[in-house]
Amino acid sequence: MRIAGLLTIFLITPFVAFAALININTADAALLDTLPGIGPSKAAAIIDYRTQHGLFVHIEDIQNVSGIGPSTYADIAPLITVGGTVSTTTNTTTTATSTVSTASSGSASFYTPPPTTLTLELFGTEKAVLNVSIPLIARLTTKSGTIDSSAQVTWSFGDGSSAVGTNVEKTYRYPGTYLVTVLASDGEARAREEMTIKVTSALVRISTITSDGIIVANDSLNRLDLSGWRLRTDTGLFRIPDGMTILPQANVLFPFTIMNMPVTFSATLTYPSGGTAAQYPSAQTAVSTDPGSALSLPAETQLPASGPGYTSVQEVESISSKTTSVTKHEEPAIAPTATSEPVAVGAPATAEQVAAVATAPATGIFRSPWTLSFMGLLAIAGGVFIFL
Repeated sequence: MRIAGLLTIFLITPFVAFAALININTADAALLDTLPGIGPSKAAAIIDYRTQHGLFVHIEDIQNVSGIGPSTYADIAPLITVGGTVSTTTNTTTTATSTVSTASSGSASFYTPPPTTLTLELFGTEKAVLNVSIPLIARLTTKSGTIDSSAQVTWSFGDGSSAVGTNVEKTYRYPGTYLVTVLASDGEARAREEMTIKVTSALVRISTITSDGIIVANDSLNRLDLSGWRLRTDTGLFRIPDGMTILPQANVLFPFTIMNMPVTFSATLTYPSGGTAAQYPSAQTAVSTDPGSALSLPAETQLPASGPGYTSVQEVESISSKTTSVTKHEEPAIAPTATSEPVAVGAPATAEQVAAVATAPATGIFRSPWTLSFMGLLAIAGGVFIFL
């Protein structure tokens, strides 16, 4: 019996030790899947967590992974380790380049010296669209290849704005080509990396609206991601789901039945930030001089084109450019004034009478030739009378 017990211990111990040494910092998804209560989805979540947040310092940190609660942790705690850290549950210590110190309470603390070198990698798009937010990621690794989650990362987006963190988002408001600069530091270690982002306007429009739905056209030579964009009408609002992409120079129909909207014949396409990207009908669609347009102006209101079959309009010479001879005949009507006393025949005229006659305006009777002749005869007769 004693021999059988010893054989059992020797056979079971390796398996227990193997299970306890599953390193959650280095194990792949297949190995993590062997742990009790950890399926493929939780194994993938563990890998994603340590990729984004760095290595686990304590085995208790695995509870930070979504889906792993206290009950699951209680089942896997005797079977996992974090490698170069001290597990307070299994009391298993693995010596690495780190230093382990024991406090007076008996618990162990783990000290990791800052890295001497850093490798910085940038992930993001090199082409962006105005008013559309783009995600940017910085990944820092040490000389040993482990992720450094404690480094300080600063982004400069090339338009005067900046941000801090490994995962950031940026929305450009003006077109252009921007140089993005990223600086990282951890202790004495430094890293710098750059990337170029070309920002252009979205060549997108609502080409038409039918009784079936709204047709959106991508006129650019690149794919257009419409994640988070919105189609707004006077009867409702539809948020375009994430991942919705239109191929280059392609049209996509958004049916009213899918958008859960009543039929309408006017709509606005907006950016995720809320700005207007396109609308229908547009001003150019409503009034167009293009003969091929469905809503072009009537033919009688359009100007004739030049070329064969058209007669050019002769220039009309301005009337003001020619000199026209016009005979003027002015007869101003002058109101009669007070009549002067007539000079007696044969009597010399006084100075006042002469002045009155000279300054008195001519009336109609004195302008008659018969009257003037008669007055002339009287003057001659008066002179003969005086002479005799």
